[in-house]
Amino acid sequence: MVEVVCFGEILWDMFERPVSGGSSSRRREAIARDFRRHLGGAPANVATGLARLGVRVAVVGGVGRDRFGDALIAHLDADGVDVRFVKRLPNRTGLAFVVRDSSGEPSFIFYRHDSADLAIRSEHITSAMGRALWALVGTSTLVTPELANATGRFLEVAEDAGARIFLDLNVREHLWRDRVSMTKAIARIARRATVVKASSDDLRAVQGRAGGLKWLRDHAPRATWLLTRGAGPASAVGSHGEVEVAASRTRCVDATGAGDAFIAGALATLVSGGAVPGRPAWSDAGLWQTALRVGHAMGKKAVSRTGAVSGLVDLGRVRSAIASARRKPA
Repeated sequence: MVEVVCFGEILWDMFERPVSGGSSSRRREAIARDFRRHLGGAPANVATGLARLGVRVAVVGGVGRDRFGDALIAHLDADGVDVRFVKRLPNRTGLAFVVRDSSGEPSFIFYRHDSADLAIRSEHITSAMGRALWALVGTSTLVTPELANATGRFLEVAEDAGARIFLDLNVREHLWRDRVSMTKAIARIARRATVVKASSDDLRAVQGRAGGLKWLRDHAPRATWLLTRGAGPASAVGSHGEVEVAASRTRCVDATGAGDAFIAGALATLVSGGAVPGRPAWSDAGLWQTALRVGHAMGKKAVSRTGAVSGLVDLGRVRSAIASARRKPA
């Protein structure tokens, strides 16, 4: 049995690269741009981070029967991600074009109309997919009725197998028809979650300009909350109380996968520490502090290079920190 199974989009992020070369560069830029592909899709990014940290992890999602799909499966498999639940579909593999501003913050142009990552249906979900300690889902798989049904079915098989639900809010408001349906759909999953990870932007999206924690208190009162604030401190709020860890300063080249890397680090720490509700580790504030520190360390690596997982290398110190959280048998 795997320790974590990640459900959702698997695609390629196509990164725009600067055009260089002499006085004609501006004219050339107006005609064509240069792009390079990197692994994309939050669940695929998290799965890769977990695998590089030594966690047994599988991913559930759809790719096309095309060269892009072949390359995605090869990329994940090479990192040690279990790809037996990746569905090969007749739809094209999804692409997202990424343009960054001067601070490394990305904006996305999606080429995903009826793409394979959006074509997963409830009939594709099998009971074997839910056999894990943790099941990770995001909110992007709720934007269409068919995909939302598949997400619901995945949650059912995961809960039937005893998996705990880790919800990454990851709210992309522009993907939704309206804000009311968005907040209702997300709230239904939040009530089932054991852990909810939310950024400040996520909370503003579901609660409005005020942001804050009222939405979490209303819709995920029994969950532990992992809260990130960009380059600011991260906190964990739950039965252990509230702990906070500051992020170290770093130069941001590309912020695309920072949140995904943070999740991978924090969740790998929970797995190593045997932290689940009902066990002593779950209420250990020190373990949650370690989870936040490891999450920050992974996020720092992620933003150091272009691409969500390109910077997740040389992880010896991170893995040592995770190992320090491993609880010895009583």
